[in-house]
Amino acid sequence: KILKSVNMAFEFYQDTFWQDREIRFDTPLDDLDLVKGESQIDSINSVEDTKGNNGEKGALSCTNLRIIWISHKNAKINLSIGYDSILNTSIRMANSRLRGNSEALFVMAKYGG
Repeated sequence: KILKSVNMAFEFYQDTFWQDREIRFDTPLDDLDLVKGESQIDSINSVEDTKGNNGEKGALSCTNLRIIWISHKNAKINLSIGYDSILNTSIRMANSRLRGNSEALFVMAKYGG
């Protein structure tokens, strides 16, 4: 009976809390709201996504669970990367439409498991 309760609680957690484990692209803005227990650590404005939305400036927020990037021009263009999905980070040169060649933070993450 205890094992069944633990399994039910685990399934509830898996279905309810995804913020620290998943990568989500262009998610509804409600999904980007901070959840209970999540707190914003820092944020930076005018951060360019040089991979998927080259030339697009946005706001980058770091919480205790994930990194969130939201386009300034269109908030429907966004990205949430849970820390548990991050495999590696590095600073490398990138070709920016706004700044030409510049240093950029590269985040390598696993998608879907």
